[in-house]
Amino acid sequence: MSYRFRELRERAGLTTAELARQIGVSQAAVSQWDTGKKFPSSETLCKLADLYCVSVDYLLCREPANPGVPVRDEVIPPDTLPFLHAKPVWDENRGWGIVNAALDYVIFMDGSRIVLAEARNLRAMMPAFSMGYSPASKPISFNQLSNFESLWVKPISPDSFLREELTGWYQVKSFYVQNQYGTRFLFDTYGTRWLAFEMEF
Repeated sequence: MSYRFRELRERAGLTTAELARQIGVSQAAVSQWDTGKKFPSSETLCKLADLYCVSVDYLLCREPANPGVPVRDEVIPPDTLPFLHAKPVWDENRGWGIVNAALDYVIFMDGSRIVLAEARNLRAMMPAFSMGYSPASKPISFNQLSNFESLWVKPISPDSFLREELTGWYQVKSFYVQNQYGTRFLFDTYGTRWLAFEMEF
């Protein structure tokens, strides 16, 4: 039987290791789902559906393919928004909002609303560097973290003060990085709370 596990993982730009880390399973398990050798538990199916902003039925090919299904930080087509009822969406200017398909609008944290038909540039996930700066070089991969003694770390946060305070050189330890003041970032949160680079920028 055919499933959409690998298709959605690749569209989300995730390696098997990155997906495994995000949902708390082994990399081998993800590889076995991709090849159809094994099947995720019902709890894991729900985690995958939430991660990809799709239904479990869509994962199991019980719903027709919809090319407009948003993945990670892709812009969501407005005609797809009604299928995301009660799901969070990200707007660069307003921040996080919730889709209310029943009332035909997206409501944001500041109380502002926009009707679904006029919603533009909404994303299923906040781009890592959407808050006023972009890295000059590509971040290193998760698998490379332990290959370095020290790394230039950039936190992922909408709080510009926090980003500025915590950006800098960190020493690489067994399962975390730590700066001279004792601030730590765990490897488990790599790509969601912080990114690392070989050099300062």
